[in-house]
Amino acid sequence: MQWIKGSEQFTNALASSQPTPGGGAAAAVAGAMGCALLLMALRTTLKRKQTPLQIRPALEQHITQLSSQLTRLQNLAAQDAQAYDNYLSATQLPKEDPARPQALQETLWQAACVPADTAAVCQAVLQVAAQAAALVDPIIISDVKCAQHLLASALACCAENIRANAAYITQPKRAEKLQKLLEQLAQKTL
Repeated sequence: MQWIKGSEQFTNALASSQPTPGGGAAAAVAGAMGCALLLMALRTTLKRKQTPLQIRPALEQHITQLSSQLTRLQNLAAQDAQAYDNYLSATQLPKEDPARPQALQETLWQAACVPADTAAVCQAVLQVAAQAAALVDPIIISDVKCAQHLLASALACCAENIRANAAYITQPKRAEKLQKLLEQLAQKTL
């Protein structure tokens, strides 16, 4: 079970006193886990001899789509940590530096955009999960349900991260855009 080492490294990094990785990276990883679990259910169903021929193209299409979404979520975990590291760097600029306010706003915006992107990918994967639930072998439907729970949790975490950063965005158009996104997420995660 070599795969557990990566999981241990990530959770140990989360448990450390370092600011990154944090909640945004955890949300992306939860989304990636949900996506991966859904992929496993689809691949297992596709592999089974008793799977009807007429649903195999749909399974293959979902697998292709989710494979790229999985990579995107994995990348977003790293991007979230980088976005927050960039913000921390901006906070180190001297307070009298005229570039500091703009640097803070740009890095806060990026720190809000990454979980927004994560949420969009998780929503797309949830749509596939809803379609795939009817296709997977009943013996592994619990994996699809678990994937949906992980993705829904990731969405809730994304909303928290967007909210945390949005509170400090001073540019009205950006603040309004984030507020609308939070309202949409609230409707989809309740």
